[in-house]
Amino acid sequence: MPSEAQHHTSKKRSYTIVLVPDEDATNARNYRFTPWQVAVAFLVSILAVLGAAFSVVIYTPLGAYLPITNPELENKYNKELVSLNRKMVGVMEELVDLRAYNVKLRNALGENVVATDSGVVNVPDGDAQPVPQKSGATDEQSQSKRFAETLAGVLLQSAATTTQPDIPARVAFPAILPTMGYITQGYEPAQRHFGIDIAGKTGTPVVAAADGYVVFSGWTQDDGNLVILSHSDGFMTFYKHNNMVLKPANIFVKRGEPIATLGSSGRTSSAPHLHFEIWKDGSPVDPTLYVLDINS
Repeated sequence: MPSEAQHHTSKKRSYTIVLVPDEDATNARNYRFTPWQVAVAFLVSILAVLGAAFSVVIYTPLGAYLPITNPELENKYNKELVSLNRKMVGVMEELVDLRAYNVKLRNALGENVVATDSGVVNVPDGDAQPVPQKSGATDEQSQSKRFAETLAGVLLQSAATTTQPDIPARVAFPAILPTMGYITQGYEPAQRHFGIDIAGKTGTPVVAAADGYVVFSGWTQDDGNLVILSHSDGFMTFYKHNNMVLKPANIFVKRGEPIATLGSSGRTSSAPHLHFEIWKDGSPVDPTLYVLDINS
């Protein structure tokens, strides 16, 4: 007969967890585990803790503060640095383009400005040399300056020397009269009046003369509430002295779509009217040659 000790050792060892509720001791629950189940549960718990710690180090900013060398972590941040550098280069290019466009727009409004490394500055009339750039200017700034100087020279050409298109003007750019009223002053480039004045009642709708993009919509000291549209083939139209602008910049408008209301805003306006200009390739042209519903 085997002894009592041998009888107990022949049985499988197990562990039992008893959960006894405080309210009802008779409703106790037993959970029995074998040694290998306890070992597996312990191992899984260790792996879960290690995995969570590894994820925190790799995928959160906490890893940057830990004195460890991790190739995957270094690769992650190197990629972020490369991406950030590309974004910075893109922003710089956009700033250069924006400054060149600012120069073009301000020259179109009658100013004489050029771009330098310190910003956009005014150039006195008759001054053939623009403000020199400081030493250390970047290539992008130099290119922007040369581009701005070229634009300034083109935009300040005399309208008297402007060459008319080879094809009929109303075919090249068929425009409509932008508002209802009477033409009180025509195109007189010798008097620096590069458009036509259309007198009318305050609040009369001002519409787009042709399909185009709104490149400027806002207040200027001389021209008051001003709207500028950019069209295809190098054409731009200007709508000055409005009582109110109806469209913001950077949107597309269709021919005949209201963009403002007629008024008398700005320092150079003395009565309700719309001053309407058409420019071609940076030079003003006679609007009456292009507007379909005007007899020339």
